[in-house]
Amino acid sequence: MKAISKLSMLFLLILCAGLLCVACSSKNEPTGSTDSSDSGETQTEGTEEADEKEPVTISVLVHWEEDMFNERFKDPIEEQFPYITLEQVRAGSGQQDLEEIFASGTSPDIFFELSQQTMEYLELDYDLSEMIEKRSYDLSHINPVFLDSIRSKDKEGRLLALPYEIIYHALFYNKDIFDLFGQPYPTEDMTWNETLDLARNLTGERNGVHYRGLDLGDAEKPLQQLAVNKTDPETGEVMLDQPEFGQYFDLIDQILDTQGNSEQPAFEQGLFDGDQTTAMVTAFVQGLNWWKDVEGLNMDVAPLPVWDSGPAVSHRPDGGIIGLSINPESEHKDAAFDVITYFTEDKYQEWASRNGIGPSSTNENVLDSFFQDYESTHDKNVASIFAHPPATPPEQISQWDQYVDLDLRRYSESGMDSNEYLRVIEDESAAKIQDAKNAQ
Repeated sequence: MKAISKLSMLFLLILCAGLLCVACSSKNEPTGSTDSSDSGETQTEGTEEADEKEPVTISVLVHWEEDMFNERFKDPIEEQFPYITLEQVRAGSGQQDLEEIFASGTSPDIFFELSQQTMEYLELDYDLSEMIEKRSYDLSHINPVFLDSIRSKDKEGRLLALPYEIIYHALFYNKDIFDLFGQPYPTEDMTWNETLDLARNLTGERNGVHYRGLDLGDAEKPLQQLAVNKTDPETGEVMLDQPEFGQYFDLIDQILDTQGNSEQPAFEQGLFDGDQTTAMVTAFVQGLNWWKDVEGLNMDVAPLPVWDSGPAVSHRPDGGIIGLSINPESEHKDAAFDVITYFTEDKYQEWASRNGIGPSSTNENVLDSFFQDYESTHDKNVASIFAHPPATPPEQISQWDQYVDLDLRRYSESGMDSNEYLRVIEDESAAKIQDAKNAQ
């Protein structure tokens, strides 16, 4: 392993990754989920064979509180595999930092939410293909786009993690605002142009209140429907002159135009659930949980609109795959592999899906179960979230893209046209990338 001082970077990056994992707390044990005969056969070996194995303790580096770790990880694994005891290694704010963890001699078998960049930097990158081949393990129950996304982040195309949770975004809408303006609710096959037309008809003043038709919680979600890097993955050259960026900024300009004379800032998700003056907003699907008790918010959900020129896809998943990886120094790789693969299989996936944890599965029963343990979603069109498949990422995802911040709020306040603004961002990004290269 490289110098221990580099572990401070690992600590910071895990904290950043931890912000992604904000899925709601589950309420039921995964052991109570539908039997595998109903939702597809699980591939993990049965408990009878597992009982014959030597007991082993597998440690997992994860930032969760103990109750959450027990519910999501420890209890289901120890019931499925009696020979495995799962032990938590805490990492996160207010806990023993990672430098101390490794310096103390602790070396976790499994990492949760560890970025691939960090894995490679600290030589914690273990190619799971080795174990997959050894065990003749079939990955067909996992959506292949998610696996391709993980491989695309690695220059050698290695599979360094398996997806535990997927962060999905959708179009939320306020039914009362639609009713107030006499407009039809969003459909599952809307294009961005159709959504813009609808947004214009939902923008204006009613009873002394100014309403806006459309906003973006994550302003880059439409861009993520296009398989395009911001930079050259080999050289780091900034490539904002590609036609996809012109297409995207034209959409952004039209969204800004629909918002009329609103005094509120653009790309302000809080206007949907707070002031309740935004008719439609793109947001993380956990809004179904976060906003279920917001007084007066009569909401439903639809898929993200698609580009008129196609294909009909949702956003790229690569920025929202929460993965599980194996420490290359683990002495218990087989048992660790049993653990991480179990989380991808039907029995656990259905329980996770019911509890609002974004599924990675291709199983229709799993997808149909999404959020079904929440009574508040039973009258919502949750199934529509999966109406379009995730967009396929570029063949190689550029590590240099992290230094290109389009900052759409800044653009909305800049007074520049899109061409001027993109030139400014290109120059700033090139300087950041050069600094990053010099620091290597």
